[in-house]
Amino acid sequence: MTDSEAIQRFGSLLGDHGFSPWQEGDMSGWHRHIDFVKDCLAGEICRYSVDDYIVLQHRGKASERWLKDHCKPKEDVMKQRFLLLDCPEQRLEVKSFWLGLRGWLEILHYKKGAKEKRFEDLIYFAEKFARLKNSAEV
Repeated sequence: MTDSEAIQRFGSLLGDHGFSPWQEGDMSGWHRHIDFVKDCLAGEICRYSVDDYIVLQHRGKASERWLKDHCKPKEDVMKQRFLLLDCPEQRLEVKSFWLGLRGWLEILHYKKGAKEKRFEDLIYFAEKFARLKNSAEV
């Protein structure tokens, strides 16, 4: 399997989990929008959303700076999470909008095998992609 076939299979896997292709600036990858509802016996208490991005092509710290400068709060979106794949070191950057009242921007520079509780669900997909890439190199 070639790298492009691995990327295509990974895109298909992500599509099955609500992701769609995404591109912004010099970055590209996949995006999904998830709505969360908190409720109890009396009914709905609150509703909020999360935008997740798995970024395959990026320029590391330069992309992080671009995201911090260009990402703005979105209506009803509590978190915008960016997982930057294949980084030389793991680092988590967090930016709040209006002290967190308008949401959060979280950027994880992901190094293979590293752990980060806030991104556990996205790291699962990153590890799947690493396995696909490794099988492409064989």
